[in-house]
Amino acid sequence: MNYNISIDEGKHKYGYIKGKIENYNWYALVHKEKIDIGIDPLNLQSGLGRVSRLCIYKEVIEHGGNPYLPTSSIRRFIYANYKREWDVLSSECMDMTKELVNYLERRYSLRIVK
Repeated sequence: MNYNISIDEGKHKYGYIKGKIENYNWYALVHKEKIDIGIDPLNLQSGLGRVSRLCIYKEVIEHGGNPYLPTSSIRRFIYANYKREWDVLSSECMDMTKELVNYLERRYSLRIVK
């Protein structure tokens, strides 16, 4: 399945990258070269990859209180969280996570030859 992946404006180099995939938000730490603690794009295991930090999440704004003193809070629901190893990897987002990791690997492995 093809997912609609976008990168937020202003950050298209290596480092922390933020964006959207379908109706989820994500951020990732992408390195110039593959590193030992990165996500292996073939099996999503800890191994050789450029992505060493990845979080896929949804933010839900909840409004509460009374009309005279309204309150709001933001809840972050995390569907995938990798920081040297997987803390959270939801089975419903497995394909989407794999496609995002592969997208980041391909995008940041391109070299421009002058």
